[in-house]
Amino acid sequence: MPELKDILFNKNFKKLIKTINKEAFLTKAIYFDKSPQDNWYVSWHQDVPINVLEKIETKGFTSWTNKKGVIGVRPPEDISKNTFALRIHLDDTTVKNGALKVIPGSHQKRLTDEEIKLITTNSIPFVSELGAGGVQLLKPLLLHASSASKVQRRRRVLHLEFSSIELPNGLQYAEREDL
Repeated sequence: MPELKDILFNKNFKKLIKTINKEAFLTKAIYFDKSPQDNWYVSWHQDVPINVLEKIETKGFTSWTNKKGVIGVRPPEDISKNTFALRIHLDDTTVKNGALKVIPGSHQKRLTDEEIKLITTNSIPFVSELGAGGVQLLKPLLLHASSASKVQRRRRVLHLEFSSIELPNGLQYAEREDL
């Protein structure tokens, strides 16, 4: 992402971020590309893990993973509640190509697997369709899922997560960028 940094974090985008949280900094950047060749379904979940530079056992940080050198951990709930994501849609996003489905109001707390099953079974999801260039704001604790694409069209998204909480005990966000 370094080659996109100046283009992406222009004056207007920084203003949008600072309107949401004046102290925010980037903590994670993900590029999704659902294409006819690489297409998948994502079940109902909350985005709980954060990525850190190294594993340092710290109170309240659990469920450590190391996936191909990326160290993930489940932080305390206050960090998850402080985090927000901006998703920039590079293509039209429709129900046919796997638009994000969300359960409004589900972002208030970290949910158990049983709670997720109960809520998603008894709720009507909102399908978030956006045109190319649209920006979507969401809290990572918001229950969300997406279907596999049913059309021969790409759905590319830049998913950027932000927080204003510094990690304790020497832990550092793996992708931290100050704005």
